[in-house]
Amino acid sequence: MPWPKLPDRDTMIANLKRQAARMGRRPTRLEFLRGHRLPARAIDRTFGTYYKLVQACGYDVGQGAPRRLPDEVLIKRLRDAVADAKGIPQREKFAKVGRYDLRTAIRRWGGWDKALAALRDWLERHEPGFLHLQALRQHCQGIRLPQPQPLAPRCGELLRFRALDHEPTSESAVIFLFALVAEELGYVLETLGAGFPDAVGRRRVADGWRDVRIEFEYLSRNFRTHGHDPCGCDLIVCWQDNWPECPVEVLELKGVIARLGKSPGGEAPTRGTDAAAHRDGPLIKARRHIPEKVTAGRRQLA
Repeated sequence: MPWPKLPDRDTMIANLKRQAARMGRRPTRLEFLRGHRLPARAIDRTFGTYYKLVQACGYDVGQGAPRRLPDEVLIKRLRDAVADAKGIPQREKFAKVGRYDLRTAIRRWGGWDKALAALRDWLERHEPGFLHLQALRQHCQGIRLPQPQPLAPRCGELLRFRALDHEPTSESAVIFLFALVAEELGYVLETLGAGFPDAVGRRRVADGWRDVRIEFEYLSRNFRTHGHDPCGCDLIVCWQDNWPECPVEVLELKGVIARLGKSPGGEAPTRGTDAAAHRDGPLIKARRHIPEKVTAGRRQLA
């Protein structure tokens, strides 16, 4: 049957209010369109988005807003659509048999074919005997979805080194730890960014200073895993060196921390101690090296 003539603004508002009263809740976008046999352009042309229509009805957009559906729920609807169609359905077919808006699956996986690839992967793990699995394999041949990476431990082993309580578990923590000891090791950073190498700075040597290009890694072997060019880097700073044949100089912070000790002047402050006194200690020591004329000048300005 052909689509009816598109209703005007007031009619759509009245229809949504009546449907909400009948259902006892605010209908979803798909329920509203199907309930009144409307194409999506009816909302798009008049209101722009469904939530603007909801606001025009006087409803709170946040109240009763649909929550994110679990991936498995969408996957099972895709599976049912494939079973009903006795093969891989066209997008229009899924829009008719599926309970949820087709665009939900497309946004979730980045495209219709990728959504089918997600269904293929799920079936191979949970329902390897599914009748149309082979057809999905052929249709999605060459499509590989990124596998979720396991979460790194929230905290490493207890370290209690200055401002870092636990051992690093990521590259970011390695950068922070290096910043705590860089000056003592004779390094000064000039730039720190997201490209390769991560940082450019200078290193103190016997006859002065020398430029150094630094790449930070949690493990030294990650340098090779990430495909970095050894010719573009002078030093790898890592927490643990697990690459004996590395062609680039490696600074393993795990060993450095063991040599430097827990903190300047003794153990790091534990919970409940006077952390402010510990924090101000190095500052007081540094003030002793300020030239007298600078100190005097500051006193005069004060």
